[in-house]
Amino acid sequence: MPLPLTLAAGATPTPSLSTSPTPSPGLPDVSLDGVKAALMDACGNPPGFLCRTVYDSTHSDYLASGAQVFLGTPVTIILILLVATIIRSLLHRLIKRTTRHMASVTGNGGLLRGSLFGDSAILLERRRQRAETVGSLLRSVVSIVIYGIAFILVLGELGINLAPIVASAGVLGIAVGFGAQNLVKDFLSGIFMLLEDQYGVGDVVDVGGTISGTVEAVTFRMTRLRDVEGTVWYVRNGEITRIGNKSQQWARTVLDVPLDYDTDVARAKDVLLETTHTMWRDDQWAALIIEEPEVWGMESMTADGYTLRVAVKTLPLKQWDVARELRERLRLALVGAGINLGAVQRSLVMVDDDDDEPSPEEGDDEEEPGAPPQFGEDEIPRIDPPAQPGPVPSQGPGAGRGGSAT
Repeated sequence: MPLPLTLAAGATPTPSLSTSPTPSPGLPDVSLDGVKAALMDACGNPPGFLCRTVYDSTHSDYLASGAQVFLGTPVTIILILLVATIIRSLLHRLIKRTTRHMASVTGNGGLLRGSLFGDSAILLERRRQRAETVGSLLRSVVSIVIYGIAFILVLGELGINLAPIVASAGVLGIAVGFGAQNLVKDFLSGIFMLLEDQYGVGDVVDVGGTISGTVEAVTFRMTRLRDVEGTVWYVRNGEITRIGNKSQQWARTVLDVPLDYDTDVARAKDVLLETTHTMWRDDQWAALIIEEPEVWGMESMTADGYTLRVAVKTLPLKQWDVARELRERLRLALVGAGINLGAVQRSLVMVDDDDDEPSPEEGDDEEEPGAPPQFGEDEIPRIDPPAQPGPVPSQGPGAGRGGSAT
């Protein structure tokens, strides 16, 4: 135990020796925690690769932070955009090859199904157009998704807090969704319409009501039709609740031939069947008629006569040409066979309006006693013939006053 020292008055105390090591003069105080803190101060948390490399090489906070700001962040953003562009290009190429393969494959199955009948060139062209439309849709979706992710990553590299942006985007999306319900409905209807191949450019469709015509253009929001009179109709895809397509796979010509009751049914059916088969064997019309024509028989009976129905299965959009030609041939065949077409019976009703009869008002009027008779403009009063001359009989004393009668 050390003895206590008594200091005299005015004596200076001597410092005690410390057992902790002191750094040598000229050497910095280096520790792991200090290096980590300095690195975070210069490059942030977590430190970037470029900033960390520059700091390890130069031990300068200024150079490390400058390299991170002017080189590290731009290089990272460029790499993000470059990778996004490469991925987008690869996916676009894959989509193009897939849609091209699906457009060239024959058959009736798959997403882009074809038709059983029809001109092969027309069907291939339609499949190609539909494949291009679906491919364009898929490429647009891929581009939006990839560049959207890249944009979020770039904002993160710039040190922007994404939570308020995501929250604001969610609120804005809800508001736009409520305000643009019809637009979203039209867009989704257009997508499903293209994927399901409900109709395409060149098809003759009936969208309900009085709107029917040929499809001229199809977009994700609207369909453009042109009717037989040349009027162009713009129909929103979301408003189409039902649609009838007259151009898919095959069509049918249906004719009702009116005949009199005096016409024998069996003989008329033979004439119709022979005429339709003759047209079917014709080289000009054999390519348009895909099945043997049929006479279905008596379709209806009225007071005027009965009708026989003829059905012919044709290529799409060729039913009207076949119907016009078939009407001409059937008419000539029936006239040649001595069969008359049914005539509509008409009833003639004649109304006799007698103007000479007096009206009820005139008949009710009674002539007053002593009034002179009234004659019409065309009525001549009956006048008695004059009396024959002869001797005048004596009238008594006053006869000479009146004179003789003439």
